[in-house]
Amino acid sequence: MDRQSFDGYTSVLAEYETPFADTTMREADQSAEAEHYHTDQYSPEYESPFAMTFEAPLVGQMTVSPVAGEIVNLLGELQSEEFEEQLYEMAQELEDTWSSKVSNETAMGDRFVPYATQEAHQYFEALLQESNRMFDRASSQFSGNNFEDLTDAEIENFFETYEWESTLSPAQEQFFGGILKKVKSVVKKGIDLAKKGVAAVGKILPIGMILNKLKGLIKPLLDKVLKFAIGKLPANLQPYARTLAGKLLNMAGMAAKETEDEIPAAAQLESLQAEFDVQMANLLFAPGEAEAEDFVMEYESSIDTMQREDPAAEAGIPALDAARQRFISELQELQPGQSPAPAIERFIPAAIMALQPVIKIALNIIGRQKVINFLAGLLAKLVAKYVPEQVAKPLAASIIDVGMSAIGFETAERNRSDLAYEAIANTVQETIQNLGMLSEETLNDQEALTAETLEAFEQAAANNFPQQHLKAHKRLTQDNGAWVMMPRYGHKHCYKKYARVFDVTLDHRITSTLRTFRGLPLSHYLRDKLGMDPAKPVQARVHIYEAIPGTKLYHIAKFEKVPGLRGSGRFAYRQLHPLTVQAATALLREPRLGRDFRVPFTTVRHRIAVGQRFYFLEIAGAKLRVVPVATRPQGARATAAGAGKGVPSQPHTGGLAPRVPNSSDVQGVINFVRSEIRFNYYFSEQDALTVAEKLNAKDYAGAFISIRYSIRTVLQNLLIKNVGSKVKIIHETMPEMYLENYTVTQDQFSLASIGSAVGGLALNAGKELLQKLVEKLVTVIADAAYNAVLNYFKAREKEFLAAQASPMDGVTVKIIWFNVPGMAAISAIINAIKGRLSVGNIADLVLPSLPAPEVKISAGKHFD
Repeated sequence: MDRQSFDGYTSVLAEYETPFADTTMREADQSAEAEHYHTDQYSPEYESPFAMTFEAPLVGQMTVSPVAGEIVNLLGELQSEEFEEQLYEMAQELEDTWSSKVSNETAMGDRFVPYATQEAHQYFEALLQESNRMFDRASSQFSGNNFEDLTDAEIENFFETYEWESTLSPAQEQFFGGILKKVKSVVKKGIDLAKKGVAAVGKILPIGMILNKLKGLIKPLLDKVLKFAIGKLPANLQPYARTLAGKLLNMAGMAAKETEDEIPAAAQLESLQAEFDVQMANLLFAPGEAEAEDFVMEYESSIDTMQREDPAAEAGIPALDAARQRFISELQELQPGQSPAPAIERFIPAAIMALQPVIKIALNIIGRQKVINFLAGLLAKLVAKYVPEQVAKPLAASIIDVGMSAIGFETAERNRSDLAYEAIANTVQETIQNLGMLSEETLNDQEALTAETLEAFEQAAANNFPQQHLKAHKRLTQDNGAWVMMPRYGHKHCYKKYARVFDVTLDHRITSTLRTFRGLPLSHYLRDKLGMDPAKPVQARVHIYEAIPGTKLYHIAKFEKVPGLRGSGRFAYRQLHPLTVQAATALLREPRLGRDFRVPFTTVRHRIAVGQRFYFLEIAGAKLRVVPVATRPQGARATAAGAGKGVPSQPHTGGLAPRVPNSSDVQGVINFVRSEIRFNYYFSEQDALTVAEKLNAKDYAGAFISIRYSIRTVLQNLLIKNVGSKVKIIHETMPEMYLENYTVTQDQFSLASIGSAVGGLALNAGKELLQKLVEKLVTVIADAAYNAVLNYFKAREKEFLAAQASPMDGVTVKIIWFNVPGMAAISAIINAIKGRLSVGNIADLVLPSLPAPEVKISAGKHFD
């Protein structure tokens, strides 16, 4: 782009109408100041900062470790959504240890991180001691090489009856239980490999030595939980975790997941778990003690590497919240006639740094100051009207007027202009966010870049200014609501709240249709979490929120003073639901207040995106149900129960812990390595109780109807519609395990004849092929699982009644098919897509015929 074209954006502005009701952009100022900001030559070699992919392997270039099957089996067993939830709730509890002692985190500046670190070390002290004690005992128990007579039952018994000695908080105890499960999996796999012999699997270190090395992974993991809690854990751990898996499996050049349009609000804990699991597998399969020690040291040093590679710190860029406060202050201090462009120019780098999912990409644009100058000059002209104090004060007053009841503004704020400048800052920040992943062509095309920026600004202004300040056709809603940063006082901003509360009537027609996290119907939430009858209409007040960089849902629950949300303890965040376009339409009659995001961001509450919106239902008299549930394995106990150091004491005795009841759920596991398929069907406590009551009353017909309805509803509405997140795939070339984590390019393989191989499926991409294939397989299996569960209840009702009567939450029925014929043919398709085989090997694919399954039942929710 030459100098003349970069200056040329002024002619575009001359014809552009702003979204504001009382202003039209006139011909741009040709002053020397404008010349200073927009006449520098733009570099045509500039690489796009908004997209990045890793090199994908070509057909025939991928090799797989000879023990890949053993490795992916272990990784599949280690992976657990429950563990991610345990990390999340421990981070929440960790934050609580210092948040009540810090009145203004931003004001602490450089002192905050050392202070939080000191508090965290105290919080983790008992947990580290207990973890070290457990590893020492396990090492002593399983040292030596006499494993021939050691059974899986004996290994299970050691871990299932392990006794706590330290006083751990509820969240710490759940985390420790998760670590116990992972260590148990490593021990079982190590002993199994030892029994197979060195010739079969290569050299395996003694189990005792492996356990001693595993001990060294716990503190780095806890340090990363601290980084997550204070917002310093990078959001781009997924490529690193995938790269580690690729090295472990000898999958040279494995493609890393492509950057998506959505920007994670915080680091994604599934990547943190994947990284930890891969390191555990690395230790088990390490060829020698020196290599094992290197793995531990690499994981320990990764925290220091994160600190050194913090690009914001290296570039001298302040954190986003501090940069916003400085930007607002600079706007307030502008003299009449001064342009806000310099202030915007200083703010944009912090906004880019916080909003880009891959930080190294953000550095590219930060290194191109001329692009920032261009954006700053353009945005300055768009917001300049609202900078003068005589305009800012009425704008602030109008925001207060619309949000007085919802936000709880203090009267003193009415005479201040802060909210107006905050709205401008929000608009500038969201404009950068809305630009998304611009192509290199767009960045090099002045006209295209200008058009993209103007459109992004228009959307941002509509979200952050009261609707009365917008032209009628630019308004998003029929009311004058606006989004306001929260909390207002005593803490840095953590989220946005809409300055209006909606009164709605909920009926079964609405609640049975709307979906919350995990694809569950809202009616299940009302029944299982609130103890309400979803068939009866109920009045509710709807509060809505938006995620900003760094938002965690437990922040909203912590700082909101809304009845029913405040005071619900550490589980309060589970009352927040995705405000999709469908939900906004059905509940609010305002579809443009909702936003749709990909399934990964509506699956679990600890994985959300910047700009994603949520709602809370304030229902008079309703309260989140928290019940005592047995969370430790049967036989395990702690010598003391209560709270860890620095954590307020909570009721937690006798092996029971407070938990929010789960809703009915389902999981599929397709294991190509073992030719094994598992369906785990979970009956919620309420569903299980309904069935048990009818069975006890000898109402077998009623029980059968309830079972059929419950199973069919969950299988159809949860499993079939959410295959990407509900079905775990264990395959030598798929460390991603879930389809939602898998990305493939068409250059990796030829699609010729693949479609006919699966019954004429017309597909144009590898991922679509795999998705359709798995969906077809799951549909067949779901029908078989449905019949298997029904047949189970006809013959083994007493087992179900016994499981329901236990203190665990709900009942899990496992349907397992062993040695399934035909799995190798489907595995060949995956090999072809992943670049290992030619498609000619799979022309005669036939879906497997299922043998009779084994059915197991257990109390509580147990997914593989």
